[in-house]
Amino acid sequence: MDIIATLQKALNLSDSAKISSHPAGAVNHVYRVQELADSQLPSIANNLQSSGQPKSDHNPVDLAVKWMGDDDFSGVNRAHQFALQQQLYRLGVAPQPIWLSDDETIWVEQWLEHSDSATLSMLELANTLARIHSLPITARPLDLASRWQHYINVAQLDMSSELYLKAQSLRKQVIKSEQDDDDYVLCHNDLLTNHLLLSADNSLKIIDWEYAAMGNRYFDLASCCLINKLEINESRELVKHYAKLMNIDEHDAIAKFDLHTEIVAITNDLWFAALNANKV
Repeated sequence: MDIIATLQKALNLSDSAKISSHPAGAVNHVYRVQELADSQLPSIANNLQSSGQPKSDHNPVDLAVKWMGDDDFSGVNRAHQFALQQQLYRLGVAPQPIWLSDDETIWVEQWLEHSDSATLSMLELANTLARIHSLPITARPLDLASRWQHYINVAQLDMSSELYLKAQSLRKQVIKSEQDDDDYVLCHNDLLTNHLLLSADNSLKIIDWEYAAMGNRYFDLASCCLINKLEINESRELVKHYAKLMNIDEHDAIAKFDLHTEIVAITNDLWFAALNANKV
């Protein structure tokens, strides 16, 4: 797919625009698109400027571009996520979203200059989760039970399969967990430590919000532990720090975390089942 040609048309890039490939996850392809100075971002980007002022004609273009054409299974509404990231950008925690293609396969956002991915202690990671969960944003609900059913349908799971039966056994607890107002917060749901970047001014920015939604805080905690492959003792340390930061009873936090560790494991298995079925 000729991404540069698509972006030249959509964003008025010049022939000097250069593209380079960057590491990504199991589905998306990530590129960096750079253009020399003396060009400008299109009006759609100008409209997102917090100052309301057009960008200078001499500003270089530096964009992170995600191609998501292989994602026909996740059930994520990209337009909703784009609108959410606009809010997150205005709060200073996420890169500025620039453009989303009509078919929602190309996502463009500001490229963040950074020294390296942040290396965080369990306390710092707990602080980051606490910060996300305290953001004054109301997003669309995760609705995990419906998401599970979507994955089951895409994967065409047999009703007698072990994974299907495990999911069914926890379905009521999943629904109940998202009805708990005390634990219902904005969740990132994909907080890999590589998604935490230290910018040039030493401020922490968070990327890859595509699975963010309103949900249970312990689902986000357990997701973070799973995708970062934390050991049991590290996970316990993270939960204890988080409970202290959020003024939550430690024993209650650990009990809820343990339940959601199982919920997250099944979610992960269902996601991969849908992904693999989508590849066939």
